[in-house]
Amino acid sequence: MRLIIINLLAVALLTFSAGTASAILFTLAGADGQEVLAGDQVSVTVTMDTQSTLGITVMSAGVLFDDTRLSYNEGASSTTSYLLYGGKGGGGYLKAAQTCGGYPGGDGCQLALPGQVNVDYVSVDLSNGTQNSGVVMLVTLVFDVIAPQNDGSAFIELTSTAPGNVVGQPGGGSIMPAIDSGVGLVVVPEPAIAGLALAAIITVSGLRSRERRRL
Repeated sequence: MRLIIINLLAVALLTFSAGTASAILFTLAGADGQEVLAGDQVSVTVTMDTQSTLGITVMSAGVLFDDTRLSYNEGASSTTSYLLYGGKGGGGYLKAAQTCGGYPGGDGCQLALPGQVNVDYVSVDLSNGTQNSGVVMLVTLVFDVIAPQNDGSAFIELTSTAPGNVVGQPGGGSIMPAIDSGVGLVVVPEPAIAGLALAAIITVSGLRSRERRRL
């Protein structure tokens, strides 16, 4: 029996509600094709490409996961403490919210709800928002794999429409999302299979040890 972790990866395309050509691209990557044992860890990263968008005042995206098969490890996770520093003398950059370690903490984001981690940032200039653009790493999130009891699948999904998620601009404006997702896999052998693999390793090690003693 194997547990398959479905990572609805990668891509949340956010477009202005005002209908401009500007957009923001969020990418969730990782947990793709790994084979791990129960008790191991799975990590994913969230990256933001502003695609020349300025004036972001607040930003919160969500990462949803199956908490019956994965356990979020906040202590092993990490957040970039500030983003998009520069422009107009360096003002208007985004800093990690207190829920994500604050500035200059760099700690992992807190669990917002069961099965949900929010990636939260706020601008130091709420009147004008960010004054710089580019591609930036937001967070690395780490999950502990819970031993599966039977066959099944677990998801890791990037969203911008879960409770608490918002991308805001000056004057109360917001960026409306459209989601485009990819899929990755992590295969977790059941404990019995893991035990057989460990036994095989021990057996091979023992044979090699005896061979060395004969020599």
